[in-house]
Amino acid sequence: MSKELVYVIRGVGDLRATMATVWQMVCKGIRAGAVEVVIRRPGKTRLQEEKYHAMIGDIRRQCFRANTPEGVKAVLVNQFALEMEEAGTPLAHPGEKVWDWKSQEAVYVRPTTTKFRKAEAAQFVEFLYSTGVELGVQWSEPALAVYEEYQEAKAA
Repeated sequence: MSKELVYVIRGVGDLRATMATVWQMVCKGIRAGAVEVVIRRPGKTRLQEEKYHAMIGDIRRQCFRANTPEGVKAVLVNQFALEMEEAGTPLAHPGEKVWDWKSQEAVYVRPTTTKFRKAEAAQFVEFLYSTGVELGVQWSEPALAVYEEYQEAKAA
């Protein structure tokens, strides 16, 4: 087994069937070598990530066209991480500075959004919205929908 498989158990009703499936897969996989089983709470979804990419896209198109989408995202994620750290709530998986012994300079490895927890992703949406407002961004329909959905979820 070289790929990662994820099963989400939403309630006790799902437990028996899902665990039976996992048991069968582990029994089959163990024949080829060790198998690792990880239990964790679900993190943010790919859908959440796609949603805040719409907001990042609006910021880039309207304010930083000369930069690549990846570059603008890197700056925004870095600014968000710094803001979270200053607020006393650093990201669960923060970035790091690594010393490059060849060029004799520090290299910054930014936090990755794929490791954001659900709450961090929600806070990132809020950060993107406030940053965009400060920059005078006129939000597109997809980006507005993301923010409105976030506000509704927060109010519930």
